[in-house]
Amino acid sequence: MAEWRVTVRGGGRVALPAYGMADAEHQVEKELEEAWPGCAAEVLEVARTDDRARIVEEFAVRYRVRGTVTHAAESEAEARTAALRGLRARFAGTRYAGVAWDVVEVR
Repeated sequence: MAEWRVTVRGGGRVALPAYGMADAEHQVEKELEEAWPGCAAEVLEVARTDDRARIVEEFAVRYRVRGTVTHAAESEAEARTAALRGLRARFAGTRYAGVAWDVVEVR
């Protein structure tokens, strides 16, 4: 059994309440990094979902996340499967459970 380093990227869109666009962006980056320590989280787009002015508004945030996970596996295919399964489990139960994952590289 060998150790495989699997580089994975994912992305999606999430709706959340925030005090402004900067707060929404910060929340998404913080929550992604809490769910996957060491990942690179990037907010691509922040938009209000309603045009009414309120203290707390609803925002739609499009994001991308990227990082590397290590798995012991017999083959590259098993390492890919284990990496994707582990990331889905890591984000299950969070507002980011719908991340669309893609394996970038396996070494």
